[in-house]
Amino acid sequence: MEIAPAATSVLFRFAARALLIAVAAPLVAHAADQKPLLADAKIILLHHSTGECIWNGGVPAWFQSHNAAHGTRYSIAEQAFPKDSPYGWENYPYDYWNIWVRNAGGKPFRQEPTLEMLTGKYNVIVLKHCFPVSNIEADDGRPDVTSPERRVGNYKLQYAALKKKMREFPNVGFLVWTGAAQVTGDTDEAQARRAKTFFEWVRTEWDEKGDNIYVWDFWTLETEGGLYAKPANTSGDAHPNESFSRRVAPLLCRRIVDVIQGRGDTGDLLGRSETYRPPTPAPKPPAEPAPTPPLVQPVASEPAIGTPAGPGTWVFDNAEDAAVRALRWPEAVAYTDDGKERVLSIDFTKGNEEDWGDYGRQRVVWTNPPAKNHDISDFRYLAFRVKTEREMEIVLTLMTLPAPSGPRHQSHFGFSAYLHPQAGKWTWIALDLTRLELTAEGEEAYAKAGEPARPMHLTGLRLVTSAKNEQARVLVDDIVFLRELPRELKSSLQMP
Repeated sequence: MEIAPAATSVLFRFAARALLIAVAAPLVAHAADQKPLLADAKIILLHHSTGECIWNGGVPAWFQSHNAAHGTRYSIAEQAFPKDSPYGWENYPYDYWNIWVRNAGGKPFRQEPTLEMLTGKYNVIVLKHCFPVSNIEADDGRPDVTSPERRVGNYKLQYAALKKKMREFPNVGFLVWTGAAQVTGDTDEAQARRAKTFFEWVRTEWDEKGDNIYVWDFWTLETEGGLYAKPANTSGDAHPNESFSRRVAPLLCRRIVDVIQGRGDTGDLLGRSETYRPPTPAPKPPAEPAPTPPLVQPVASEPAIGTPAGPGTWVFDNAEDAAVRALRWPEAVAYTDDGKERVLSIDFTKGNEEDWGDYGRQRVVWTNPPAKNHDISDFRYLAFRVKTEREMEIVLTLMTLPAPSGPRHQSHFGFSAYLHPQAGKWTWIALDLTRLELTAEGEEAYAKAGEPARPMHLTGLRLVTSAKNEQARVLVDDIVFLRELPRELKSSLQMP
């Protein structure tokens, strides 16, 4: 362990604006109105491409972390439903009705599992529709449960039949997403209004309390209350983008846990906690804001990096000692001046490029590996300042490799947070190390480490951003691990 007591004091200065994120509030316990499901509940997510985006936003890792932190044994799986062949790539209300109601029974229909089959394997079934479900034509006055035409009248009959069928399995929880929304250009206003009206009906009338059927309001998350999926949440078409997927994946997971633990009727339909409050607008900054001192004040004898700057504090880097660059950072990171301050400048164009599949090309920068992993078990928080020249997401991961100087493709694990710093302005971010999102590669190292619920032995920091943002200037300073979070930093506490 690199940490030893020292008397050098650390003075903090803090930004005025709190970083508020919709997923920040932790899940809080409240009175359950229904009987909880099993501690080893099995969950299945039935989806197509939109659901796959959210799944890839971190669903499996979230449940791994939750199990480790709470002693549960929840397991979650996913599958395309229905498959492209032989049934066809259609998962609208008609298709669920066709497979589960019209062709119910113990045998698959066109190789697709019926509810009789699924409920024999899973305790929670999560189902959704693709975004063309929102291309709803005007009613023709002849609603027909057997019609595949996308009309509100047909949808309501199919949903009524599905509700009756799902209630035949009272020991299984069903979580229904409100429909995925379309983007402007792929629908018209009339269709979008019909879609909004229908999914409001699903949420407020079709979903009844006291049964085994619940709703996750994906529509509202995508549209933010409007008629169309917000461009900031999509990838050009109506597929969710990487940033949105990562932001809402924990909300889906919390909603599933609500269902498992008996809070399906009392939990928030978006998957937030009871203490959630919408983000408040940032106050207008003064015309000429006064410069503020760094987190770690230079002293007559600056402590070496890796030693504490006070009890319960470990300064990972404060950019004041350029000699430490060779110890902490690769050539992708340089020391530079930002006004009167010395800070770290991250050049993502010099980072490694990785292909993250659906999320596209990413640029990755690691700190240099130490000879021996740092024991950070004494610390609960990580705090730092960051400033970017554009709106962008940065994934910060506290990495643990069994062999620090070995290859990075060895089995390893890390705990991540998703950062959205304010463009053009220094932002304080504080992270609770017990609430980061677990990711594991190979999982052997994670299992050997005892499946910790938080970072314990730190190899280094990994920063990742999309290659489309690789030219953006990113500045970081005052990276400090803390045993206790000072009162002035509590407003900057971010959850993943």
